[in-house]
Parts: sequence; C-alpha cells; structure tokens
Amino acid sequence: LKEARPRRLIEPKMLQHQARPCGRPPFRQMVPHGLSAFVVLALGSAVQAAPQKPICQLAEALVGSVDSHLSEWDGQIEIGLNTTMNCSMFLEFVYLSRDRIRMQLEYVRGNFTAEDEMFRAKGEEGGSTTWAMTHMSTAASLVSAHLHIHGVLSAARPHCLSENLQLLFLMSLRRLKSLLYGQLRHLWIIFQGTAELFRQGAGRWLTELVELFEADLRTMETIMVSWGPPADEHLFLEGKGQFNGSRPGPPLPVFRQREEGGIALSTIEVLRRDMFEEWNLHKPLLRALLRHVLPRDGHIADVCAGSGRAADFLNDTGLLTAYAFDPSSNIRLLSRGVVDFVQIYAEPVRLWRNFDLLMCLSAAEDFGAEGLDVWPQVWRNIESHATRGAVVSCGVGDVRQQVLRTAAAHAPKFQLDEKLSELLRGASGEDVCVFWRATDA
Repeated sequence: LKEARPRRLIEPKMLQHQARPCGRPPFRQMVPHGLSAFVVLALGSAVQAAPQKPICQLAEALVGSVDSHLSEWDGQIEIGLNTTMNCSMFLEFVYLSRDRIRMQLEYVRGNFTAEDEMFRAKGEEGGSTTWAMTHMSTAASLVSAHLHIHGVLSAARPHCLSENLQLLFLMSLRRLKSLLYGQLRHLWIIFQGTAELFRQGAGRWLTELVELFEADLRTMETIMVSWGPPADEHLFLEGKGQFNGSRPGPPLPVFRQREEGGIALSTIEVLRRDMFEEWNLHKPLLRALLRHVLPRDGHIADVCAGSGRAADFLNDTGLLTAYAFDPSSNIRLLSRGVVDFVQIYAEPVRLWRNFDLLMCLSAAEDFGAEGLDVWPQVWRNIESHATRGAVVSCGVGDVRQQVLRTAAAHAPKFQLDEKLSELLRGASGEDVCVFWRATDA
C-alpha cells in the first residue's frame, strides 16, 4: 500500500514565480505615467533584485499547487465532455472516475492504518499530528476533485442522467456534507490544543469516507442495470433536445419545487431543504401553541410535517406526543421512517388512531394556491381524526375566507376561536386559525 500512492512533490517551477512583496500585485500589472512611472519602475527593479522571503515563496507554492491540481482536474473534465462519447460511454467514465477516487482513498486509509500500527509496535502512541494531517488532507483533496469533476460533468450532460442517478448523487452530497463538517471539527480540535484527539479521530474519518464511496458505487451499479439511453440522444448532442422526459428518465425530468398537482413538495426540494437546513420550524408559533393551545400529555398530528422538524421540537419538550405526516411521495424514505406518507387533501384518510389536535402550519401556502379546491377534503379528514381541535395557517384575504367557508360547510362542528387566533398571531407574527370541536349538548 505504501508504494501504491507516491507522494506528490511540488515542482521547482512553482517556486520560481516573479519576486514581489507578499500580497501586492507585480509591477508589470501597473500602468504608471510621467515621473511616477520612473519612480515605480526604479523601485520595482530594486524589489525584483532582492531575494524573495521564504514565507512569500511558501505562499506562492501553495497557490501554484492548487492551480496545478485544478489544471489536472480540468483535463479529466475535457475527456468527459468529449461529444463523441454517447451517454453509455459517458456514464461509464463517471463510474470509473469515482471508482478511481475510491481506490486512492483506500490507499490513503491503508497507509494510515499500516503506519499507525508500526508506530504502536515501537511503543509509541501513534504518529504525529503532522503525519495524520497529511493523510487527512490528501483524502480531502480527493473529495474536492470528485466534487469539482462530477459537478461539471453532471451539469454538462443532464440528458444522460435518470432521476435515480440524480437522487444518488444528491444523497451522496448530503452524506459528504457531514463528513466535510467532521473534517472541520477535527481541525478545531487541533487549534484548541488537543491534537492527540485528532490522531484518534482521523482513522475513523478516513474509514467513513471510503465506506461512502463504496456504497455509492454499489448503488450506481444497481441503478445502471435498468438504465437505458434517451431515445433522442443525438438531438441533445446537437443542442436540440427537450427535457420533458417521463420519470425516472433519462432524460432527466424538469425540476419542479412541487409534485404534480402543485401541493406536495418534490423529492429534490425535500432533499435540498434538508441539506441546507431551510425548513421553517415556526418556533415562535410552536412555543405559543405549547403555552396556550396544545394539551399536556396529548397526542398531536402534524399533517404538513416536511421532514418532521416541528414534531421533533414538540416531542423534545416531553409535554406531549407528536406524530409527523407529509404528502411528499418519498417522505418516508427521505426521513428514514420518521415521517409517514399521508395526503390529507387527496382522498378520505383513515389512520390507526385519532388525535387530540391536527395541525398544518403551511396549509395556506400548500392548499391556498389559485385553482386548487382541496379544502373540503382536508376538513373532512380533520373532522374524522381530531377529537378536540385543529390549528391551520389560514392566510389573509380570499385565502382566509376560503378556509372559514369550507370549514363551516364540511366540518360544521369545528368553531373558530378568534380571540386565541389573534393571540397567536401577535405572539408569532403568523396568520393561524385555531378551531375547537363543539361538544354535543
């Protein structure tokens, strides 16, 4: 393993940049005039004649090494962008390049493990922090190459991708995010003065990185078994193809924030909000609901839960039990079983139990779009499952009137609590409506 990945040396030419003060542009980039030109040129000659400081040489070498890596990566991209390659050849290149990165990561991990065992056999606690950092930085550079190359290739040949391949690459990015975050945690450990913890964690980080690439390659192999090239591939190569393919493609279906029907969030949108933590958690509203509305030890159903963050927030209080449901078609898979799939607006729903309250804090946005007429079914399902009441975002103007009108027509036992709704609006700034089930006389 030690010889399988030779160390890359900085080429001498990288150190032979034009000498100049650190942080200043070279004098040849300036355009002086008149007397000032003579002074500047004289000073420039004096500076260039002086030897460059070692720290400046190091800075120039670092910049030059990055430029060199980018140049090599761009060379790989040129191969992948060769228009003589059809989609089958292109995806084979994508697979092989990912496999090559995986193999290099295995070499890095193998070298790290072998050398660590050698140090311990000599009675030492392990390699130095510098030694461990070298292996971790090498692996991080390989991951950067992966992101650089495959990001450009995916953007250049979207007609070759199916929805399944797109989801694979996006899920891989989501897992890579946590690993790169872990790398920053390790660097933090060094700067806080506990470098010995960094050496202990570097091996685990390298193992997780290798396992991620191995899992991605296995999944890609499975997907490619059923993959087929687009029927009009030649049109895409000529720039005339239309991205209106059916799921799962190829070509890749057009991106939409919401699924067909305009209500449920698309799988890609759910992934994006998870990846960049862009869910609106409505925390001020949830705090107000805990104080004024939600019953202690009650059972609450969030039927517009997204990835279930609001339900998690409520459950963490220990004051009640919250259940999460969402209409996105792949929500159970995306949330790892935390959120169940329910489309409360589409058809009559019969869940395994009733709940004290049902809530949908994005109802006005989800159900209030022009042309939608789903509130009647929403209220019928609320009435059949909520034993005490419901909390829905109801918007303003025509949207609010539609909510109140359909509630009176399809869930007549639910009465609007205007005073409490106004209290919640003042506490959270959100337009919500609280309905209570009228008790039978």
